[in-house]
This record gives sequence, C-alpha cells and structure tokens, in this order.
Amino acid sequence: MPRYLVEAELESPVVLRRERQSQRSEGIDYVPGTQVRGAFARIYLWRKGEADTAFQRIFGEGGQCRFGPLDPGNEYFPKTAYSCKRVPGFATEGEEKSGGHGVVDLLPVIVRWSLTGQPPAPVRCQVCDHDLKPLSGSYFRQADGTCRDLRHRWRRLAMAHVGIERISGTAAESIFFHLPAMEPNPESPEGSATTALYGWIDTEPEIIELLQDLLREEGGILRIGHARTRGYGRVRLRIHKEMQEESPDWEEWNRKFGEFLGGLLDPQRDFLFTLEFPCGAILVDDLLRYTVDPSWMVPWLPRLGLQSPARSPRQISRVEFASGEILSVAAVTQHERVRGWNFAHGLPRADEWTVCRGAVYVYLYRGDNHGREQLKEQLRTLERTGVGIRRGEGFGAVVINNPFHLQFGVPAVSEPEILP
Repeated sequence: MPRYLVEAELESPVVLRRERQSQRSEGIDYVPGTQVRGAFARIYLWRKGEADTAFQRIFGEGGQCRFGPLDPGNEYFPKTAYSCKRVPGFATEGEEKSGGHGVVDLLPVIVRWSLTGQPPAPVRCQVCDHDLKPLSGSYFRQADGTCRDLRHRWRRLAMAHVGIERISGTAAESIFFHLPAMEPNPESPEGSATTALYGWIDTEPEIIELLQDLLREEGGILRIGHARTRGYGRVRLRIHKEMQEESPDWEEWNRKFGEFLGGLLDPQRDFLFTLEFPCGAILVDDLLRYTVDPSWMVPWLPRLGLQSPARSPRQISRVEFASGEILSVAAVTQHERVRGWNFAHGLPRADEWTVCRGAVYVYLYRGDNHGREQLKEQLRTLERTGVGIRRGEGFGAVVINNPFHLQFGVPAVSEPEILP
C-alpha cells in the first residue's frame, strides 16, 4: 500500500499514560497509532452515525488502513544505538558546546561476538573515554542525511488538578491529582527543527481522501489522549502526498556491513540482513502466547534459539531455505506491556505484550544466488505487509537493513576469520 506522510502540531498539551492509575502513571513522549486510529474512528461515527462498510474497510480488523505512531522525530533509535553516558547525543560540527559526544551502533560488535563466540573489547566514548549507555526514543534526520537529537524541543509536564464535588460544583476535599503531559518547549533555540510530530498512514488513495474529508469537517483537529474534556489533546493534523521511497540496495548494505566484521563473511556466499520494528510488534505463537520470536509468525525464519553470549557458534539456530539455509545470528529485544481503552465498550482493553520499539533481529542466509533472490522477494513482502497482530494500529511495521547501522556502526576489531 502507498505510504503517506503525516505531520501534527500540538495546540494544547497531550496527556498519555503508561498505566491506568493516575497517581503513579508515567507519561509517554509519543502518540501511539492506536490513539490516531481511534480519534479518526470517533470522528467517523459522530459524522456518519454508524459503522458502515467503509468504516469496516478502514478501521476493522484486517482493514486496508494502517496508522503509524506520531513521534517527536522522524526516525526511531534501534536498540543497538548507544551514546556517551556523560554527554549523550549526536556530535554537531561547529557547535561543540551544544552537541553530544556522538552516537554509535554496536550491532557489528554483537554480530561478530555471536558468530565467533569471542567476547569483544569494551567500547567506550571516543571523546572522554567514559562508559556508553543505550539510546531510546526518536531523533530527527535532516534532508542531507545528518542527524540531530531532540533536546530543547519538547518538555514533559505534571499538570496539577483538584477534583470537583458533583453536588456543589466546587473543589472536592482531599482530591488532588496530576496529569503527565507533553508539550513543545517554548525555550527551544531559534533555528532548531520545527516542533512537529511525524507519522505515517499506509492505505489506498480513496481512503486518504475520506480521511481528509473527516479532517476538514473538524477543522483539521483531532482530540487525542486523556482529559480531553479539560482542554487537553487538541492536535492539528496534516496528511501530505504519497511518500516516494527509493529502492534500497541490500547487496551494497551486506557488503559494507561485512567490512565492519573484518572479513568474517564471504559476500559471494553469505547475505546478512536485519529486521527492525520501529513501532513495536505484537507476536504470538501457535498457542496464542505472546513471544519475541518472529519465526512463529514468519515460518521461513529460524527460531531465536539460545541468546547467550557464551553459546558456541555451533548452537546457532538455523532452518533450510531454498537451496541454502538461514541462521539466527542475534536479537536485541525485550517485551513491553501495552494497555488501552475500548471507547465503544467503555471498558479497559486487555493487556498485551509487544516486542519493544527499535528491536533488532539479525539473520544470515548462506546459499546460492537463486535462493538469495527468493529471500529478497520474501523480505519485500514482509516489509510491505508487516508482521503480527493489530497491524492497523501501527504495530508490526518492519524495516529491512536499516542504514543507521552503516552510518554509525563500530567496526568489530579482531583477526579476519572465515567461518566453516
């Protein structure tokens, strides 16, 4: 399906909680695709009055529309991204005081460790020699390919309120609570990237026209999140034209990533590829139990197997594919709990466990060129359709061979070695 770029600006603070308990609920710094989809569905029902055939086509299970999350940046860090513990962030040329000590990607180090069983030397900050810590959340990639972090662009607030006594309409005694809110930082420096939220919608052109009509009827405003009756959650949304994406050169990615590994793989025989879930994914096995293993829903992938650094290279899980085999090399992932509210039923949704945003899975195909071409076709289909359940809410979107790993990868230093 075509992908359309979405931009949003906050006209009032947005309240989004991780938990249902108001007094101990941390806020989140992005708008999930579930909220965007629900806001459009609410407008549709208010305007049309019923869940007709078009409603089922857009919002029903297995519908023809997928709503991605709205993030403060246009890219999301993979779980393999790290930065200096003392001064985190991207290094900015000519702005030494405002930039960080740089960002690195440790995927090459993890892959070599998994393939050889040899623990790598510790990777430290190249500027101050301090420890590194993982990065998470969004960042901003500019048109020239350079990256900037989001410091000074957004701030999180704790908005204090008192309860209202229902009979008298005045402040109720002993009821005081706060709401975790997100809003643009008014102290952002001049010349910084615009304080917008970035997302996407995958659907057909006729459905986009219908969504545009709904927005025009509402003045371009969606109401998202908690405490909407108190004035929170007013978001001005714009849907742009279809995004034109260039076809990635996965062979070139494989060759360059192999250079990070120091000649460990044979580019004529080996094809390394990664699966990344920038929006998270809800994966289940054949008994509908939540899992972090994509192979339960993508049967041509091998099981994750033992994910211990102490494992032998002989313990790597593998499965036959075409005239060769696919090996499960590494996975950097974890589970996260997702909670929600069913507006139609007026009840909480059942808790579900997702693969975290930014999770990275690494696989290695070993075989001839015919099997490699078959694999590429499967990967294109996977990237186009996604994987898992609740894909209409943005879960399960897949990125194959993220260029971030080449731009910020750290070479795995050791003696070249061709695996048997």
